[in-house]
Amino acid sequence: MIKYFITVFFIFYQCFATESALLKIDQNLSLALQGSNQHPFLDYTMETINLASLPFEGITLLQTLNSVTSTEKEALITTIPLTGILVGVLKYSVDRKRPERTYHPRLWNTRITPSFPSGHAAVSSGFATVLSSIHPGYSPYAVIYALLSGYSQIYTGNHFITDVLSGWLIGFTIGNIAYQSTLP
Repeated sequence: MIKYFITVFFIFYQCFATESALLKIDQNLSLALQGSNQHPFLDYTMETINLASLPFEGITLLQTLNSVTSTEKEALITTIPLTGILVGVLKYSVDRKRPERTYHPRLWNTRITPSFPSGHAAVSSGFATVLSSIHPGYSPYAVIYALLSGYSQIYTGNHFITDVLSGWLIGFTIGNIAYQSTLP
């Protein structure tokens, strides 16, 4: 699993975080998926998802901790910080600039860290992976949540598509490793 993750991540990095023809495709497609400020309801919805994702995960995590075993707690509690640390190291190692934004946020929005990979997408994916493993019945909701969290980052002009795809891959991998390591 780790070898697969490293291989896929290296390919993403080579294709999209360094200067290449594929980088232009990534930039143009990301720009096309950005919001246009023409749909206030959708704009506010995406920005709310964008801003509320981390508090939502924190509240859900606290509620979930009361209903899981100690090993499942361990998987949940380690996934988020490990994902955050890895993403932070990668962001400053790669140092990819954020997209040029045509979308103008209606709510508060900051972009203070480098772009690649998306921390929001990584954490939401890792959280959704572990939550789905613990409670399979919640899987559809967890997957939809992770997808919306990632797409909201593209919609608001915070990230390129490959930032989000890489974030999802990182979160999924760390979530799986954290959960699998707690199994007997």
